Amino acid sequence: MNISIAMATYNGSRYLQEQLDSFVRQTRQPDELVVCDDCSSDETVRILEKFQRQAPFPVRLYRNERNLGYVRNFEKALSLCRGDVLFLSDQDDVWFENRLEIVEQAFLAHPEKMVVLNDQEITTQNLEPTGRSKLGNTRSLGFSDTYFITGCCTALRRVWLEVALPIPEVVGHHHIPHDIWINKLADFLGLRLIIDRPLQFYRRHGNNASHSVSSSTGRLSRLQVLASHGLKDAREGWMTQIAHANLYLERLEANRTRLKVLGADQRLEQALARLQARIPAFERRLAIAARPRWRRSPELLRFWLSGGYQTFAGWKSALKDMVRP
Repeated sequence: MNISIAMATYNGSRYLQEQLDSFVRQTRQPDELVVCDDCSSDETVRILEKFQRQAPFPVRLYRNERNLGYVRNFEKALSLCRGDVLFLSDQDDVWFENRLEIVEQAFLAHPEKMVVLNDQEITTQNLEPTGRSKLGNTRSLGFSDTYFITGCCTALRRVWLEVALPIPEVVGHHHIPHDIWINKLADFLGLRLIIDRPLQFYRRHGNNASHSVSSSTGRLSRLQVLASHGLKDAREGWMTQIAHANLYLERLEANRTRLKVLGADQRLEQALARLQARIPAFERRLAIAARPRWRRSPELLRFWLSGGYQTFAGWKSALKDMVRP
């Protein structure tokens, strides 16, 4: 299979060269590197042009006429790739030498999987290992592997673009990142595989796009999840979840024929049922949270007895809904 690397850059000159050099060191060389630069004003383009002349594989460089933002920039890079398997790449990480080889073997061994993720080792900005990994942190916080989503660790089959693109335009706070969209669509259908092994360094520095707790360089506990999310008013987040669920439903419904060809038609009905159940469940929680605390108990109890909290974290979610503002 042919392999493409889809890289999105924007003012990344500080760390970019180290990432490019890690591509050259791969035991399985890529068949092409596609880079879309989003109007950088530093030395990023100069570094890329020099690399383009010297790289042992084709490098196609595109400079956007206007700033697209990271989601549309990645979408553009993916759409321009010609390979059978596409690797998303940030501009500030460093890949282990065998990443392409191992992920390619995973795709060959699992022809039914559309998306493959690998773990990553978290480092300081100077690439000093912290002993933590993104997947390890996710599990330490009590989350299941379905919550492990990170774009720079994502590879996907080109045919999955027929389902995933275009990434939907969402108004206001209901914005959906490209990596979450691509991964969740596949995860709903059981078409995602996680390699339980770090295959790259994830450099933590002041300009990282992700600031999630699971990216922490220090020791983690489940109390940090509570400290991070706490008992804040969650209604805006729930409305976002409803908007996203509707988008996933629309996209899956619109791709019934393609998903049947991919062998996912049986799992499709299960995925649609789960998504359809989430929307009224979030709406019920919104209605409960809209009441004063002293008036929530009857409605909350009815929701509990109907099994509604099984969609979430059970009694923990119910307790939070009782006491949150």
